Amino acid sequence: MSSPAHAIYSSTFSLSLQGHEFQPQYGVQLIFNETARSRLLCSAACSQNPSCRIFDYDSSSHRCRLFEADLTNGAIIATASQTSIVGSMILSASLYASMYNQSCSACQGNRYQTCSSTTNMCQCPGNSYWNGSMCPLQLFENAACSQIDACRSDLNLSCVMNSYGECTQSLIG
Repeated sequence: MSSPAHAIYSSTFSLSLQGHEFQPQYGVQLIFNETARSRLLCSAACSQNPSCRIFDYDSSSHRCRLFEADLTNGAIIATASQTSIVGSMILSASLYASMYNQSCSACQGNRYQTCSSTTNMCQCPGNSYWNGSMCPLQLFENAACSQIDACRSDLNLSCVMNSYGECTQSLIG
């Protein structure tokens, strides 16, 4: 029997039909490309990595790829291998709202939020941002944005709040 506390440590995936793989929009989104003995072990590797939101697995080659991506910045595409499948993490506000900005004890050991060493509060993990209800991945260049921390700062992008808001390269100088 699982307790309610156990649910915050688990991940739920939506699986594609066989014969599909994930195509990221940017190379930087691939965070792991190794072999795994089973789809279950590949999905467990994704679940244990706070950056992972999508994995694909090929049961013939045992290729397991983890991505810091979602379906807004990549696509599930048909592939020649009929033994390849994609798992997309299912996220909801309930995974985030009860912990965000709480003391670090609330998110200890949790994959969805991390403890900020500067504030000692639960925050969104790297390359994601708080949108008021959950932690979506930060956006890439030319994406529409509506708040200052929505863009990938590690890629020197910032949200220019003009009439529509857009992630653009920060000026260095």
